[in-house]
Amino acid sequence: MPRTEDEIRIGSHETDGKGSPLTHTTLSPTTDTRQRAILAQPTAVIPIIFLPGIMGTNLKSNTGSKVWRPPNTDGVFPILGAMGQMFAYVFRGPATRQRMLDPSKVEVDDRGSIDTDGALKKSVAKDRGWGAVMRSSYHPVMALMQKRLNNIMEAGGLLEWWNENGTRSPGDYGDEKAGPALSGDDFKHAASYRYEVWGGGYNWLQSNEDSGQDLIDYIDDVVLAHHRSKGQDVKKVILVTHSMGGLVGRAIARVHEYGKLLGVVHGVMPATGAPATYHHCRCGYDGVSQIILGRNAKEVTAIVGNAPGALELLPSADYGEGRAWLKLGGPENNPSHALPISDPYTEIYHSREWYGLVPQESLDMLDPASLHNEPEFDGAEAIGFERFTRLLNDTQCFHESISGKYPQPAFVHYGADDRLHGWADVHWQGPQLPSLNGMTRGEDNGNGKLSLKIGEKVIPLNFGEASQPGDGTVPTISGEAPLQSGVSASFRQGNQGSGAFVATNEKGKNKGYDHQDSYNDSRSQWATLVSVASISLEADWA
Repeated sequence: MPRTEDEIRIGSHETDGKGSPLTHTTLSPTTDTRQRAILAQPTAVIPIIFLPGIMGTNLKSNTGSKVWRPPNTDGVFPILGAMGQMFAYVFRGPATRQRMLDPSKVEVDDRGSIDTDGALKKSVAKDRGWGAVMRSSYHPVMALMQKRLNNIMEAGGLLEWWNENGTRSPGDYGDEKAGPALSGDDFKHAASYRYEVWGGGYNWLQSNEDSGQDLIDYIDDVVLAHHRSKGQDVKKVILVTHSMGGLVGRAIARVHEYGKLLGVVHGVMPATGAPATYHHCRCGYDGVSQIILGRNAKEVTAIVGNAPGALELLPSADYGEGRAWLKLGGPENNPSHALPISDPYTEIYHSREWYGLVPQESLDMLDPASLHNEPEFDGAEAIGFERFTRLLNDTQCFHESISGKYPQPAFVHYGADDRLHGWADVHWQGPQLPSLNGMTRGEDNGNGKLSLKIGEKVIPLNFGEASQPGDGTVPTISGEAPLQSGVSASFRQGNQGSGAFVATNEKGKNKGYDHQDSYNDSRSQWATLVSVASISLEADWA
């Protein structure tokens, strides 16, 4: 109905304590005879479930004590709190870390802090799982989706953000498929639904396949049940994922073949894995992550070597279309050898050689807490390696189950910037190695320095720095992989992309976005909002 001068239209974009649309109005003077029309919100709902990356979900022990809280970085007090948590971990050795981060002994903790920026009441957001996911990296985009997706059109016209930004071509934001901009009819369709944003925390230590099933149960038993109990028309959900959450989303869609997905938005997903995982197991983590997950090989192997979810971040057989990514010996531009030749699982992950993921000399690192004293194996090393072998076999099966498979439709955005380096390849650098045979490992400090022995000769090697384009964690070569697998859009963002808005951020600075905080960047936010609106065109229950 067109607007008239005799009518005042009042939106209903707030929610009450139960999440229902809420409108505020006031009485007018008797001299004001204009009608007041309260604009009703759609009764058809599309829930959006946000799946965080590794370490992006709060975890607690099965007795209720805090195990892991992501270090929020959006203020002085959060940073001080994070420092306190990290300080406590400094004095925890490999055995303590293994016990605390045992995948079978932890669960999602929804008691984290919440900031909805006024998009929802905190009590509503808590009921919707926001407290389970990292606040500073994820709540801003979750609040943004809650606000902007429910304010697309009013009285037949596009509202401010959508009118100014939403009509741009996806190619301007790096879409390599150069899809068309949303049309007027597309916006009308999208605006005929209400969008409700939920947190989808999961146990990131367990297999992504198991996390996928946990989230299916959550969607069925909590999310959809909630909206149906309110008399709302709802059939399917949209997933928005960050990093490893993309692997969980693919497990939901393509391993479990869940039929209630409308579509998925994948952000900075290590689609075919990341060699950085090898680096972490051999050299320790960098930055803040090293305090919790480990500063050296001993501390990391105790956790990652027992965590299926972390192992599934290793490069799969289709990484770089079979690229040899582990370089051994020689200088940066002239390695002596490169693996895998054909199979990363047997050649690198299962290998007990000095370049293997967990070499023979490091097998005692797999079970420092003696949690796996299975009677059929003799000795801690046999126990650790036998169990590790089973986990690696499961990792290979998971990789094969999702290889080249993505939800339909799927929209992808990723970082491609040569100033935010990732490891597309990893390299033990040093003198040329004539052969990989006949060498034994000497000293290994667990932080990227080791020596090899050939007879009486000692050969020192150092782990090379990350130097390939990416987002600081995921190399571009993995982020771009879905493009060849029929996804609906693939946004390549950073100075390696092409488009009017790919190289600069919302502050006009010519820089890429960091992996962990990618969803706080205007480029990824634009891709996310427009992708969700595009996915909504698949909905047919309004």
